[in-house]
Amino acid sequence: MPIEVILPKVDMDMETGTIEAWHVKEGDLVRQGDTIFEIGTNKAVMEVEAPATGAIRNIKAETGVPISVGTPVAWIYLDGEAATTPSKPAAATASVAAATPVSKTEAPAAPVTAVAPASSGLRATPLARRIARQNGLDLKIVAGTGPRGRIGEADVKRHLEQRPRCAPAQETRPAPAPSANASEGRLQPFSAIRRIVANRLSESMRTAPHFYLTSEIEMSAARDLLGRLAKRHERIGAPKPSLTVLIARVAAHILRDHPVINASAEGEATRFHERIDIGIAMERDGDLVVPVLRNAGAMDMPAMTREFARLRDGMAKRTLTPAELGGGTFTISNLGMYGVDSFTAIINPPQGAILAVGRTVDKPVGRDGEIVLRPMANFTLSSDHRIVDGVAAARFMADLREALENPELLL
Repeated sequence: MPIEVILPKVDMDMETGTIEAWHVKEGDLVRQGDTIFEIGTNKAVMEVEAPATGAIRNIKAETGVPISVGTPVAWIYLDGEAATTPSKPAAATASVAAATPVSKTEAPAAPVTAVAPASSGLRATPLARRIARQNGLDLKIVAGTGPRGRIGEADVKRHLEQRPRCAPAQETRPAPAPSANASEGRLQPFSAIRRIVANRLSESMRTAPHFYLTSEIEMSAARDLLGRLAKRHERIGAPKPSLTVLIARVAAHILRDHPVINASAEGEATRFHERIDIGIAMERDGDLVVPVLRNAGAMDMPAMTREFARLRDGMAKRTLTPAELGGGTFTISNLGMYGVDSFTAIINPPQGAILAVGRTVDKPVGRDGEIVLRPMANFTLSSDHRIVDGVAAARFMADLREALENPELLL
């Protein structure tokens, strides 16, 4: 009996998903563990692997169309089985495809044949496949050093470094005639991740009445504390703390006294969360992802620094699951490292607030009747006016200032 390939459930609250791209075509031979398609949820794009080895037949699902979880999308016929059109799901042999927790930021414009009969034994990690696609590299000529010859990121990069640098000869073709829209530039469709972000943030701006409060906060004490913490963390084997982690630690502490800032809008009600789960906005290949520090209110600085480093590395390697990229109760977006002085951020729905952090720069300020230079940074809180009032947001910002200017009181 053929093995049924269904649309898997990769997140607790997932009811539907969309196939963003097929990596195989009708009749291709696949091995168990090969990537066969990409599935998009409302949080991320995941790669789905083949549950068995055989020929993939009866591909049912089209790309870009929402599908209910558990719906059969194709069948895998074992060696020697005749291809037929199943009249109903084969309950006795159904096998749920296991989703590899690797977030994607690109979706091919058309299905790509990932495995051909001559290379049915090809095994490669999702990251290795992505790098190969970006560089036009045929993985069949790459030597894998992983288990059972699996090709990894290092194998692909090593091959790319060793191949000749000269460009291949180009076929001479007549230049295309200029079109009426030639001056309008290149049209690039949204990636799957960018489409998800665009939809969510557009919804946020339509439904949540944003208002903004900005405070300029002195960072002298925070700077000094980070220097001392770096030495302490080195002694105990913890990663070096960053300003973003310190801000997250401070925010997690004061959010206990400001539950409405840690709340979410739910219909015509406010959901007050028992835990403080802080999302940290990060950039990956031009797209926005927001890994979440779970139960941040219960973490000390070493624990938070380790978890932040784990999430950052997982984000870069595309090994984070949708559960690690969603469900936050409050978000921090720090663009200070890019030289941004201040900005306003869009709330990540259904959260009620997001904190935008600008760069720290020495400025002349008045202290005790004198003009002195102090490191200052702009912090802007975006709040959803449906659940957060101006006074509540102002009190949070006042406590944030007090905590950052005296951070040792919290640590």
